[in-house]
Formats: sequence, C-alpha cells, structure tokens
Amino acid sequence: MNVGSLKLRLLLGASAFLLCAMLIAAIALAFLFERHVKTWIDNELSSHIDQLIAGIDRDADGKLIVKTAPSDPRFSRPLSGLYWQAAFESTGNVIRSRSLWDSTIGIPPPADIDDHAHHHRVAGPSGQTLYVLEKRIELPARLGRERVRIAAAVNEADVDKAVMAFATSLTPFLLLLGALLAAAAWIQVQLGLRPLASIRDRIATIRSGQAHRLGTNFPEEVQPLTREIDTLLDARDRQIETARARAADLAHGLNTPIQVLIGGIEKLKSKGEATIAADLEAATQNMQRHVERQLAKARLQANGAYTAARVRSAVDRVAAVVRKTPDGARRMWSIEIPEDLRVVIHPDDLSEAAGGLIENAARHARTKVSISVEHNDGDVLLRVADDGPGIPPEQQAEALTRGSRLDVTRPGSGLGLAIVADIAEAWGGSVSFEHTNEMFSAVLRLKPADRADAA
Repeated sequence: MNVGSLKLRLLLGASAFLLCAMLIAAIALAFLFERHVKTWIDNELSSHIDQLIAGIDRDADGKLIVKTAPSDPRFSRPLSGLYWQAAFESTGNVIRSRSLWDSTIGIPPPADIDDHAHHHRVAGPSGQTLYVLEKRIELPARLGRERVRIAAAVNEADVDKAVMAFATSLTPFLLLLGALLAAAAWIQVQLGLRPLASIRDRIATIRSGQAHRLGTNFPEEVQPLTREIDTLLDARDRQIETARARAADLAHGLNTPIQVLIGGIEKLKSKGEATIAADLEAATQNMQRHVERQLAKARLQANGAYTAARVRSAVDRVAAVVRKTPDGARRMWSIEIPEDLRVVIHPDDLSEAAGGLIENAARHARTKVSISVEHNDGDVLLRVADDGPGIPPEQQAEALTRGSRLDVTRPGSGLGLAIVADIAEAWGGSVSFEHTNEMFSAVLRLKPADRADAA
C-alpha cells in the first residue's frame, strides 16, 4: 500500500484512535484502581484509629495508656510498613506501635478538633514515604478530656506496588483487547472498501467486453458514483457513434473525388497522355493511401473498449466475398474456427482486419489458404496461412508500419497490412508473421471475450 492508499489511511486512523483509546483506558483503570486501593486503605487505617481510641484508658497509676492496641501482627513487627501512634498533647507523651521501633510519625502541627480524618505524607522510620491518616480528638470526661492526636500509617510504596502490579496484570488483557479491536477495524475497513473493489472488477469486465455498464447492484453509498460512471459511459458511447458516423461520411466524401481523379487518369491514358497520367496516378495513389490510413486511425480512435465479436462469423463473411474474386476462386480454402469463439473487438474492425489478412493471403497464395485459431498466453491467435512466397523478414516491419506497396506488380494502395496492425494495436493486440511447414502465416493476436451478445 502506498502513502495515498485509502485503506492505509483508514487503518492508520483506526490504529491511532485505538492506541489513544487503549492508553486512556489503561490510565483511567490504573487511576480508578489506585483510588479503590486508597479508599480501602483509608477504611483500614480508620478502623485501626477507632480501635486505638477505644483502647485508651488509665493504668493503675492514673496514666493514660493504650490499653488495647489493634490486633494486626504487622504492628508488632519492626519496620513492617504498618504503623500507629498516639500523642497526648498535655503531657507530650507519645505511644507508638512496635513497628516504628524508636521512630515517630512526624505529622504536621495539630489542626482544630473536628472529628475528621486528615491525610498526610511524611518521612517514615527508614526514609520511605508514609501515607498517614490522622485524627485529633478530645477524650471523654472520665479520661480528663485530654486531647490526643492518633495516627495510623502505611508505606506509600506498598500502594504504588499494588497499582503497578495491577497495571502489569492488566497489560496483557489490554494488548489482547487492542489486537482484537485492531482486527475488527481491519475487517471493517475491508468490508467498507469491498464495494470499491467490486467497482474495479466490474470496470475490468467492461474493459474486457464482458459487460456494458456497472449497474445498480451496489450499496446505497456508492450508487451515486456508479450512476455517474454509467452516465459517462453512455455519453462516451454517443460520442463514439457520432465519431464513427463522421468518419464514414468523411470517407464517402473523399472517396468520390478520388474516384473522379482515377477516371480522369484512365481517360488521359486512352488519349496517349501516359506521362501525365502516370504522374497523376502516383499522386492520387499517395493521396488515397494517406486518406485511407488517417480515416482508419480516426475510426479506430472512436472505438469503445467494451464490445466483442464472433470470430467465425466475421471470417465466414469475409471469406465468402474473397472466394468470389479472381484470386480467391482459384484457391483451396480451409477454415477451422469454433462457432462460439469471441474476441474483444468491434465486429466491423474484426471484419476489416480479417479481410486485410485474408485478401492478402488469397492474392499471394499458390494453391491454398488456411484459416485457424490458437490460444496462447490467454490470447486468441487468428492465423491466416497461405503457400505463397510470404514477406521476407527484412520487409515485415515495413509492411506493418509504412503502408508502402511491397509488390508493385499488383494493384492496390499497400495499406492492407498496415491498417490491420493499427486495428490490432487499437484493441490491445498485435500482428506478426511466421514461416511454418512451407506455409507463410499472418497472425492476429486479440484478447478473448465471453459475451452472449457478441456480434
């Protein structure tokens, strides 16, 4: 796919959108999980603080102590990552969990008593950052209404590790989801662009002669495009027919004065003006050659690209005419062509091309003319062979390109094979020559077609 590919653009756009969506989803899920973890930690720390508040009492000496500490065993393990602390403001006495060892939780100065928990981030006993939940309360009257700041803390790194572990566990599932969504996007692009591929294939059938129009068997979204293409083809058909009609009119209009000139030349010959007649005849033949060649090219340029013709029908029509000529009547004829064989070419052009080859073969054959077809590399080869001398290899290119007369002993303009070559080229084919089994063959190569309505 090149840079301008619509499929590439759609896939890149979908991929970019999916990548952004997956990144946003990953960040959002990690954020939500972190909030969930912190909410859970807040609940746990708040529960520990409530246990500490409930466990404050006086000992036998009347000193305030934490008589009942939270039961979590991590509070008893030094530097375990879970800590508590109770600081009595009047005496400055600080009671802490064994897990703090000989450190304290350095919480900021006290706030007003509001029975609300406050969050802090402070340095821990081993330099780590602690996530602290702290309450400042006033004890009941039986405990002397002492003000106490009670804090419970956990290593913030443990929270980060939990979030990272969640993100790590989530990554494979996000990658799998991304792959599935990418595959779905690719399938969607393929299905979305399939009508364009159908249009391409349909245009190929039009070009090969298997169809005339795109039709309406397409999704609603692309039907305006197909209608415009069909309208364009209709307009082109009309232009082609107009051009062919104008070429025919021009040929008729030019042929009449040329025939008048030819008649005048014959009169000059009969009056003994041989020199003048010869000069006029050469000029007239040269003019006739150019007119016929240019008219043939003009008509070929007006040909459509979606028509087909039956080979056998065209050959039979031409052969029937040539057999009635003096040259054709003296030859033995062999035609081996299937009835249903069709090629991509206008029927008139096929008749003219086959006529040029068959007339040339009948003119130069000694005793027989053979017409057959072969298939080679997917193309149809119309082979017109005769047992005449053929065209020398050094003159074959000249015969196809110049339109000159290689045999000046016979009448004619010398345009037959050149026009055949023009016709073949106009329809994507070619003309070549071969010498096989004492026979000289002119081979017309054309594209095969498969249409029931071929002429």
